[in-house]
Amino acid sequence: MNPPLSVLYLIGSLDVGGAEMQVLHLVRGLHGRGFRCRLFVLQDGGALSGEYRRLGVVVDSGGLRPGELRARPWKLMPAALRLQRCVRRVRPDIVHAFLPLVTLLGAAAGRLCGVGGVVTSKRALGTHQDRFPFMRPVDRLADSLSHVITVNSRAVLADTLRRERVPPARLHLIYNGVAPFEGRTAAERRRIRRCLGVDDDEAVVLTVANLIAYKGHADLIRAARRVVARGRRACFLLAGEDRGIQEALARLARSLGVSSAIRFLGRREDVDKLYAASDLAVLPSHEEGFSNVILEAMAAGLPVVATAVGGTPEAVMHGATGWLVPPRRPEALAEKMLDLLSHPRRAALWGRRGRLRALSLFSLEKMIREHRRLYGRLAAGRQRGNRTGRS
Repeated sequence: MNPPLSVLYLIGSLDVGGAEMQVLHLVRGLHGRGFRCRLFVLQDGGALSGEYRRLGVVVDSGGLRPGELRARPWKLMPAALRLQRCVRRVRPDIVHAFLPLVTLLGAAAGRLCGVGGVVTSKRALGTHQDRFPFMRPVDRLADSLSHVITVNSRAVLADTLRRERVPPARLHLIYNGVAPFEGRTAAERRRIRRCLGVDDDEAVVLTVANLIAYKGHADLIRAARRVVARGRRACFLLAGEDRGIQEALARLARSLGVSSAIRFLGRREDVDKLYAASDLAVLPSHEEGFSNVILEAMAAGLPVVATAVGGTPEAVMHGATGWLVPPRRPEALAEKMLDLLSHPRRAALWGRRGRLRALSLFSLEKMIREHRRLYGRLAAGRQRGNRTGRS
């Protein structure tokens, strides 16, 4: 039997986020199944660290504390040296790095240490380069050092080609994966809604996104005012960690007279229950690469109203599994929310279609299988190169 392939994953933190959850799903699906996985994280701790302990996966740290890199950027140097020592010690077959800056550190360490398969992943559009221009050469250097660059949507692929002029053959599309959500009985749904303080006759609109300006929560609150003004009894659940804007959002809700309809739930570990309690999922983002939350909502059987940004139109079928609206248009958002809340039979049908679409095109099994093939191809190419060199 062939020995297991060794894969070292690199990411900035183990906080809960889209890329962080995809890495966890990937490790769960590969570790001990022909692969030996290990993790290097720049930042100590994180909500997901216990999951890796339960899997028996070794996690090495760059030693940074939360938020330290922004205040003390020179701390990146000792973290990068720790990473290189880790790569030399572990001698992985594959190094796979996620998210900006970490991709450069991972690609550089992999190349310096002679790793045969250096993979970097782009999970979002390159708008961070517009906000931080110094990141453009950083990303391009990471690209040049990578054997393969994975992207999670056609939108991210096209954006990368436009911004960074990467050779197309180096780009590899692998969509995010989502697990099926367990169905809930009507009695369980009522119980969950009671725990959330939701009345039986209230419509529940759910948005799962950390409170960051570009996620569009302010647009959602403005749209909520229009929904309530039309006489619709609705409750808007906002689940996500506050990244500094919750108070401003709360003030906006008060000024518009809808604070009683808006509920800030903070970071939640039970989003499956939130999906079960909800009638509609909404994501009003101004930018997205490819949203895990949209896939989760679809897998939970919810119709979706989302902005047509990034890879979202690749997931949501406009007029079949949900509605797509332009970003920064609260009035359009409100109209489409009202449309689905006013037609529950159609909303239920679209939810069922969305669930089938999510679990057939964007399953965890498919995502894991495609990474398995990619890693196997890179390892086989390295072996052929070694044989050619010896001959």
